[in-house]
Amino acid sequence: MWRTTIKSLAAHKLRLALTALAVVLGVAFMAGTFVLTDTIKHTFDALFAQTSAGKDVIVRATSPYTSNGRDAFAGSRPLTPETLLPVVQSTPGVRAAEGSVSGLVTVVGKDGKALKKQAPTLAFNWSTDRAMSSLTLRSGRGPVNGHEITMDSGTVKDQHWQLGDTITVITNQPPRQFTLVGVTGFGKADNLAGATLVSFDTATAQEAIGKPGYFAQIEVASARGVSTDQLQSAIGARLPTGFEAVSAQSVAQQTANTVSKNLSFFNTFLLVFALIALFVGAFLIFNTFSILVGQRTRELALLRAVGASRAQVNRSVLAEALFTGLVGSVLGLVIGIPLAAGLYAALGALGLSLPSSGLQLLPRTIIVSLLTGTVITVLSAVLPARRASRIPPVAAMRDDAIEVDTSLRRRALTGGLVLVVGVVLLALGLFNRAGIAIVGMGATVTFLGVAMLVPLVSSPLSRLIGSPLPAVSGVAGRLGQENAARNPRRTAATASALMIGLAVVAAIATLGSSATASFNGLFDKSIKSDYVLVGSGGGQDRGGISTAVEPAVRNARGVVAVSPYRQAVWHDGNATKQVTGIDPVDGPKLLTLNMVTGSSSALAQGALLVDDTVAGDHHLKVGDTVQMGFPATGVKPVIVGGTYKTNQFLGNYTISSQVVADNVNQVSDDALFVKTASGGAQQQADLASAVAAYPNVAVKTSAQFKQDQKKQLNSILAIVYVLLLLSIIIALIGVVNTLALSVMERTREIGLLRAIGMQRRQVKRMIRGEAVVVSLLGAVLGLVLGVGLGAAVVSALSKEGLDTLAIPTATIVVVLVLTALFGIGAAVWPARRAAKLDVLQAIAAA
Repeated sequence: MWRTTIKSLAAHKLRLALTALAVVLGVAFMAGTFVLTDTIKHTFDALFAQTSAGKDVIVRATSPYTSNGRDAFAGSRPLTPETLLPVVQSTPGVRAAEGSVSGLVTVVGKDGKALKKQAPTLAFNWSTDRAMSSLTLRSGRGPVNGHEITMDSGTVKDQHWQLGDTITVITNQPPRQFTLVGVTGFGKADNLAGATLVSFDTATAQEAIGKPGYFAQIEVASARGVSTDQLQSAIGARLPTGFEAVSAQSVAQQTANTVSKNLSFFNTFLLVFALIALFVGAFLIFNTFSILVGQRTRELALLRAVGASRAQVNRSVLAEALFTGLVGSVLGLVIGIPLAAGLYAALGALGLSLPSSGLQLLPRTIIVSLLTGTVITVLSAVLPARRASRIPPVAAMRDDAIEVDTSLRRRALTGGLVLVVGVVLLALGLFNRAGIAIVGMGATVTFLGVAMLVPLVSSPLSRLIGSPLPAVSGVAGRLGQENAARNPRRTAATASALMIGLAVVAAIATLGSSATASFNGLFDKSIKSDYVLVGSGGGQDRGGISTAVEPAVRNARGVVAVSPYRQAVWHDGNATKQVTGIDPVDGPKLLTLNMVTGSSSALAQGALLVDDTVAGDHHLKVGDTVQMGFPATGVKPVIVGGTYKTNQFLGNYTISSQVVADNVNQVSDDALFVKTASGGAQQQADLASAVAAYPNVAVKTSAQFKQDQKKQLNSILAIVYVLLLLSIIIALIGVVNTLALSVMERTREIGLLRAIGMQRRQVKRMIRGEAVVVSLLGAVLGLVLGVGLGAAVVSALSKEGLDTLAIPTATIVVVLVLTALFGIGAAVWPARRAAKLDVLQAIAAA
């Protein structure tokens, strides 16, 4: 029987190759994602391990909160007073100890504009003990006064700077000019993963990016013969409560783990699209094996007649699927490795300049990729294999029809039950916040349920969709229409693959359109300012604004109110939350605060305002005390001064901007909201003139700010659509595969049509018409299902601000037109093959 299976594989090479292509593409995407993220993680592990080179122990303030990865470079722990430095330096076993200061700044380029990079601009104090520094001096020297800096070699090369050049740096103070006195590298690399690296002398760093009299931490090197554990214990014994001595290696690993945690979302994001592609491919595989079983009815019947058992026939078909899946998975894994290398190199073009690193092909990647592709292929062939094993030998040799009405009735009951389960899971995930995993499972089960029910409607829908074809292509169009309608299972299986890919596209398009429409309403309801000032470069926290900008704006002509907008993380027990800081007087004039209880004037007394829904959920009322735990300053008791109706820009908690400033290590504004006595181009020019010294600040009208947010949303959607293109391509391969197999199956029929006068071009039109009907059937079902799913998501998120449902009509029309065109394209090869059939040989075909 195994010899028969091998011969069957050899006889159907082209058909199985097209089937395996779906597995190849899906597995390549999955393997490439694993290899890419593992390589990035390995690279950052090596980079951060380098930060501990020359250091043995780190002295820092303790933190009662679990790190959430935010502000990993600037630090979110309480600062360490420099009075601890002599204590550490005098500890036996210490060779050297230095205070470390770090933060974020903006560098102005030669063109007078802020440097724009994907990676941030990091600033440090210069280490006088070169053995303890991660920065290697390439040329020049270190800074020794408040007018000198060093900069990384990568940025110096990009900007064509030379030693002695004057460079403007924007910190949390007015812009200052510094002389470039040294060019550095980060170990052997020119910089740290594309980040610009600036160093000041210690006093200047404390003033510009820290706090005079304080360090972020103290770094310690041990004397010869003293182990890290010994030094850590000796220093720890001399530290006051609230401070700790930890190994430098463990700190580097913590930082690397934070980056790895952040990368996990990126990994999951890409894997979702790989799984969608494989899910779509499963329908292609199922359909292909179903057709192959149908075409091999006589062959399988003969095997049964000569003694092959049902189990042997079943195993034979599954063995073909196993071989197809395994070969496809291996090829996908092989292709995924160079795909990851290309993506890794592409990150450099986006500004994330990572050092050359060997690709990380972990055993997990090999095992998961091979198992996923192979298992999906085998599972997709289970039903066709069972159908093959149940063919009665005598009926099969007579080519009797196997499909009976009861099977469709059974499918209707089973499909309906699966659909109900999927909808219930979706409802649990969306409306009860059961988690994104439940939503994904619900969507998958829902798609399966709908796919099982499609054969019940595929025939009438195919005739309806194909009704224009007879008028366009005459008899050929009529035959194409009927070909699509006469085999509901095959048409449904082919259309279902396309349906799922387009359903995801339609759901995301609906979500995006609704988000845009909701944002427009949200903006108009939440913001009352005339202008918004935002960061346009790599400033504080990647685009933040120096607090020195606010006074300059207040003094500008025509300005009547200004409010900074800044956010901070705080901890409510073990829960991590975010609070928004605004000006206590001008803030309520510029951002809508519809108070439900209390008064917005309580902001001036340092009180906390709470979203009324959140207040109800947590049983908070005016006068209650909330213990707000800030990572930089510890727990602060804050009085609830009032509750307000939901404002998405403010979030769940609002407080005075000064309170935020008092409880973070490095202060910056995310934006400035401004109201003026008059508007117009002159007013905007006056504001631009007021902040001319800050090239990282852009002045936007409210309308321009709103448009920028919409552009960002559209950019994200564009990336998602590109990633979904893979699943659409696989679905179209399914159309090609089905049509090609259909042509083989209908060889005699096509020969008879040619014999009675059908011309080659009519044969091509017939095949193209069938392809268009099948493609549009999948598109219509997918768009209806996707819009419904998108509407459900919008409804579930209505309390989060997504309160306007917008159907993407233009997108739907474009998708339908493109699907019809792609359907015609998918039919080119099968149509040419059909038209070239020899008439006599086709008629003689068994």
